[in-house]
Amino acid sequence: MTRRRSFALLAGAATLLFAGEAMAGGARKVPDLRQDPGGRSRSRAATLLVPLTVHLAATEERPVATIFRLQRAIERANQALDAYGIRVELRQLLRMPEGFGSITRRRDRRRIAQYAEPNGSVHVFMVDTLELRGGRRGDRSVRGLHWRYRGVLRRLRRHEYVIVSGDAPTTTLVHELGHFFGLSHSDSEENLMCSCRRGPRQIFTPKQGETIRRGAREFLRGA
Repeated sequence: MTRRRSFALLAGAATLLFAGEAMAGGARKVPDLRQDPGGRSRSRAATLLVPLTVHLAATEERPVATIFRLQRAIERANQALDAYGIRVELRQLLRMPEGFGSITRRRDRRRIAQYAEPNGSVHVFMVDTLELRGGRRGDRSVRGLHWRYRGVLRRLRRHEYVIVSGDAPTTTLVHELGHFFGLSHSDSEENLMCSCRRGPRQIFTPKQGETIRRGAREFLRGA
């Protein structure tokens, strides 16, 4: 998909988006925006296509600005994942109800999880503010988060998602996807899994790429 076509789809979805509001359980959503799989070339037959369901909870900026950030983050993710035969694509773009723009406490993360109903896609929440309060390391402001439910409540079983804050760099989404598919943090400043990543060249190592591909394949098999 070209960059121009990708943005056109996102912009078109934004126009439709605010005619309806997302609801827990998957009601009222924007139509499926994935490309027709019949149009893919044979050369990409081995590519793992990972669908994203993106929930817009940010309210401190215009929706088109949030969508532009999303487009750049998806492009950056695919730039990093392409070498390992993985591609992420937008499946659904949903608007969240009011009250989810700031995620700061454990109960907020639990509350937002009800919108991450397992549906074969990776759920991504675009919020204004993301903080980790009350943890063992004290209160911290972060730009991204990977969350997986590990309790015994049946209604939240298999619920998993990532969050991206309003001030996050374009590499945050792919960093959190790395966690989603099994990667831990790295100490290298040029590695996408380093929280201190900086500089013009930020990549995954071949070993990390293998781990991500294996995690993505398992995720898609279980979808």
